[in-house]
Amino acid sequence: MIETRNLCFSYLNSDGKQKSENPQLNRVNLKISAGEFVLVCGPTGSGKSTFLKTLNGLAPSFTGGVITGELLIDGRNLIGSEPYEFSHLVGYVNQQPEGAFVADIVLDEIVYGAEQLAVNKEKIAKDVDRLSKLMGLDMLLDKPVATLSGGQQQRVAIAAALIAGAKVLLLDEPTSALDLQGASEVLNLLRQLSQEEGVTVLLAEHRISRVIGVVDSVIVVHGDGSVTQGKPAEQFNDSRFAPPIIELGQKLGWKPLAITNQEANSLWRQAPAKYSEKLVNPPGELALKTSALEVRFGSVIAVQPTELNLYGNQITALMGENGSGKTSLCWAIQGSGPRYEGTVNTLSGDPKELSVQDRIGVVTMVPQRASDLLFLHSLADELQESDIFAKVPSGTTATLFQKLAGRIDTSTHPRDLSAGQQLALVLSLQLVKNAPVLILDEPTRGLDYSAKRALAAQLNALRSSDRCVLLATHDIEFVAMVADRVLVLKEGQIVADTIPVNVLGAGCELASQISEITNEPGLFTIEQVTN
Repeated sequence: MIETRNLCFSYLNSDGKQKSENPQLNRVNLKISAGEFVLVCGPTGSGKSTFLKTLNGLAPSFTGGVITGELLIDGRNLIGSEPYEFSHLVGYVNQQPEGAFVADIVLDEIVYGAEQLAVNKEKIAKDVDRLSKLMGLDMLLDKPVATLSGGQQQRVAIAAALIAGAKVLLLDEPTSALDLQGASEVLNLLRQLSQEEGVTVLLAEHRISRVIGVVDSVIVVHGDGSVTQGKPAEQFNDSRFAPPIIELGQKLGWKPLAITNQEANSLWRQAPAKYSEKLVNPPGELALKTSALEVRFGSVIAVQPTELNLYGNQITALMGENGSGKTSLCWAIQGSGPRYEGTVNTLSGDPKELSVQDRIGVVTMVPQRASDLLFLHSLADELQESDIFAKVPSGTTATLFQKLAGRIDTSTHPRDLSAGQQLALVLSLQLVKNAPVLILDEPTRGLDYSAKRALAAQLNALRSSDRCVLLATHDIEFVAMVADRVLVLKEGQIVADTIPVNVLGAGCELASQISEITNEPGLFTIEQVTN
């Protein structure tokens, strides 16, 4: 279905010269069969999104740049073709599908592409009936797309691509902002599409532990221009993006490496390794207190009256399903989000009552859309402005950013960074402020495992008796790595306030992959396992 022959792609500077010394993609030779389910992975900023965009023509038609070689899809060489010329063949779901929606109602969004391609009305009607049932959207067709959960929006975007006739489906980080159930539903749907509908699926992901056991092959975009393809167990020599199951197998010398939890559990039981249990840090000083905090959007209660104390010396994880109220609670605490009833108190008063300048010195927040905080014309400008604003020595923010994202040309425009690199930049801009309360909303979205470890180290380095971190996330492995306390939110109400092992340990609904594999008491990470 897909074949590339010596495919090369390079971005260009404004003067028409190649942006980097090496092409972003260099002599890529791949063959992907019809109906194959493929994971596309690699380090943060390696070029995964660029690779997908070469397959649908967005690179170079919309991104700019130069492409050479051959790209054959369903036997047709598409180099030089415009995206609209094969949009009926290749569907694309980006990292934030809601940003690409053109209609207000689910049904209108699903049929829009097919209508633009002049597909017969009767065929559209039949396909809507079939696909909406297949994807669990049949009861949502008359709903506004803005009211859907993240997982439901992903399914709408997929349905819109398939109804237009796509034989190839490209998805960029489709589970990064989804809860465990939503991610599982999307992955099961994609597997069903490949097996039963014959759709060729390429899925770019950083949360590889969710995907590795169900894909047919793995493509790795290495970041030096090279791209390789192989069996799942053979493609993770680079520890920067190896998932926990692979990293554990490599550490314990398992051969062949296990790629499913069942295989790994069998190997662990044959020769259990020693481990030290993860300890939690005791609470320090009271940093923030809410009283009867309630958030409403019209008649909808997003956060029910909440009493919450956050303490220094602790990283508190806020977990819950999509739509449970995590983001609404975070913005209310920060003070510039939705209007709320009740009170929020810090050592400097209610953040809502403070000036913007004073508020940032008390509560800083990294939102889900990290790019909303980037407004200057180069990476260098953002880093310098951050140092000046935070009144720290020149180069402080740059050093932190390099730990999270590696070396990047500082003349690069922030909007040209990958989603993971943008997140790393905004994390750096906010972490350097050293506010007593730090709120992070989905901070690992788009980050590889190496960047997550660097972020964990940075959060631990910020730990002090009067500083707290509130972390809203679906990333179970990251919570297992850093959290001292876990709050579980359901329908706007905190239903659990406990230590991590009671939420992420073996047998729990949100068990970490290591807990699922080992089935041992206590909670521990790979770093705490010894041979």
